[in-house]
Amino acid sequence: MQNEKGSRLSRIAQSLDEYREWASLAQQQTGKSFLTQLREIRALKHTGGQCGISDYYWYKLYDDDYLMGRGAQDFLGWRLQQKFSLALNPRIAVLPAWDKSVFMVIAGSAGLPVAPIRACFHRAERISETLGLHLKSKEAAGDFLRDPSVFPLFGKPAYSQQGFGSAYLAGYDPATDSLNLLDGGSMPVDSFLKRLDATVDHRFHKPECGFLFQDSFKLAPEIHALTNWSAICGVRVICLNGADGVKPIRAIWKIAVPPNHVDNFSLGKYGNMLADVDLATGEVSRMIGGFWPKTEVLPKHPISGRSVEGFRLPGWSKILEACHHGGAVFPLMKIQHWDFALTDQGPLILELNDMGGTEIAQVHGHGLLTEETREFLKCHANLQAHPWVNAL
Repeated sequence: MQNEKGSRLSRIAQSLDEYREWASLAQQQTGKSFLTQLREIRALKHTGGQCGISDYYWYKLYDDDYLMGRGAQDFLGWRLQQKFSLALNPRIAVLPAWDKSVFMVIAGSAGLPVAPIRACFHRAERISETLGLHLKSKEAAGDFLRDPSVFPLFGKPAYSQQGFGSAYLAGYDPATDSLNLLDGGSMPVDSFLKRLDATVDHRFHKPECGFLFQDSFKLAPEIHALTNWSAICGVRVICLNGADGVKPIRAIWKIAVPPNHVDNFSLGKYGNMLADVDLATGEVSRMIGGFWPKTEVLPKHPISGRSVEGFRLPGWSKILEACHHGGAVFPLMKIQHWDFALTDQGPLILELNDMGGTEIAQVHGHGLLTEETREFLKCHANLQAHPWVNAL
């Protein structure tokens, strides 16, 4: 009990030190005193988005010149991240957003531009042909991975979050019976096979749902020239899906940097970057590498040195078309977070998310809780089950 209390006090002390550091940086950037910042944080309680200290600093709410729209009142706090999706997406409708195998079968049948699957490890006796070669056992999966002709591949659990359990498999080395990875490392085949039936993280990875192997796509040449790195850099498009059709409300480009093989941001822990995307044109702006106040707007890519000014994501009209088509395919999901890979074959859907990270959507000065979103919530949410919506 004493150790637990000491650990809790230590975490509180660390948080206070971090808050002091953030406040000092915010003062340097805007000239606002600590007292002014405290007053503004307290005022956030009355805006409906339940923003707190972390939200105030992460999203640069302390800088009025950085914010778009109505300013701080448009922002959704981290406390409402789950509730936001729960209010709009009934649990009976979201399985395709959690199980990638289910998504691929439905989306592929509907003609959505999904990234095709080469093979699928699954214990079921029979699965859809949409999922490629059916690998029913670890032995069959091992034989598949020891075939040099299948590479390169991207492997990912059917049920996983934040990239847990996924890997870019560049090739097979028979001399060491190992898989070569994108970053130059390697992994014994038998070690990789363990993740097919043993979780790598109990919170985010459910191995019983199977494992997918996708052909590795090449980046669109325009993007490779900008990033100078072969990992797929996906774009997240957030859409409201109402009776009158789909309305995209935010788009963020997730930029993977070496040695990462995935573009996940995960609160900045991977070092990947985020760029704001104009919904009408696909033009990129405001590239940053983390949360405020410890980040900055990057005018050039830090690896290639190329400027992002005026850069437009290729195939943008096809991305918007796929979002509109996808809304009708999954009609009961009223908020949809789509991930697209931007490849040399055009945009391909990687997955549909139910509880997409609201943090990455708000770091560029745009809040998600606009007047339009508030009205949409009041129209589609079960107000008895989600009373916080009534306060909007």
